[in-house]
Amino acid sequence: MQAKSVWLGMLVAAGVLLSGCDDNKAPHSAATPQGQAEAPAPSAEQVEIEKYNAYVDAANSGGDFAAILEHRLAEYSKQLKSQNKLTEYYLFDVHDISNVRDNLKKALALPAPMPELDEPAKAMLVALEKLAPIHADLANYTESKGWLADDGKKAKEMEPALDAALEAVAVEQAKFYDGLSKRDEINVKHAFDAAEKDSLAYYNAGFVLYGKQAMRLSREFFKSAGADATIQPFADSLDKTAQMVEGWQKKNTSKSPSCTVLPSRMNQFVAKGRQAISTAKAGGYKYDEQRQMAWKNDNPIQRDAKFFGEAFDNVIRDMNSSQCD
Repeated sequence: MQAKSVWLGMLVAAGVLLSGCDDNKAPHSAATPQGQAEAPAPSAEQVEIEKYNAYVDAANSGGDFAAILEHRLAEYSKQLKSQNKLTEYYLFDVHDISNVRDNLKKALALPAPMPELDEPAKAMLVALEKLAPIHADLANYTESKGWLADDGKKAKEMEPALDAALEAVAVEQAKFYDGLSKRDEINVKHAFDAAEKDSLAYYNAGFVLYGKQAMRLSREFFKSAGADATIQPFADSLDKTAQMVEGWQKKNTSKSPSCTVLPSRMNQFVAKGRQAISTAKAGGYKYDEQRQMAWKNDNPIQRDAKFFGEAFDNVIRDMNSSQCD
């Protein structure tokens, strides 16, 4: 299943700010002061942006259910199958469910059609609604440490149902991530093509476009242990990303701390990729039986792939939270 990553909101990717669509404002009525203009209705583009951002929030703020399931199987599978008393039993946070569910519902309530996201979102909601009551029942049990009273009887009875419900959500979440990737590529490419050349918005979108390209190419690079055929495409995408960082630094005029740190984060991402290529060229990804234990404890390919992905996620988080000029 596709691993969870951090997604970029369309507001940042497109360099657009929403206006005229504050859901908390009451509709205008006869009590509106005379002469006061009514707020314009949100445009189709604004609704589309709001909907996509709700989907991004669903991906960024909720649980990674494949990882949750994997953790539970590793943590409790042997204990729950044994006849021994449980000495501990924990449950994941309810917000892992509610944050995803609430944002999916918010997105689906908006009229802009996004078939690549709407369909998996509906299927994921169905799976979440089956998971929620099982979680609620076990939440009371864990909070009151019920396993100390019944020696873990209820946990052993309900864990299979919980695991099955988690797996069902994880399957649909993977489809949702795939749909988000497709829509994300559409949005970023559109933002890059539509941006004024040599503007901050242009370099902003360009970094995301080529950075995502570098992330995609890195998968084959790391999967092949840095095979020669995968190095040059990966290196070229990193070079294009670096060019966007240089342009971004020249155009940014904001002195806010988040905006002064952002290019450093961008460069760290490029640096991690270039360091991985250097390691591969030097033979650092070639398996050696004499280094078997070292590889088992600290596989350099897995380590570099993790650090590279985390570096990109850090940039996306900063871009989501920064307003730079």
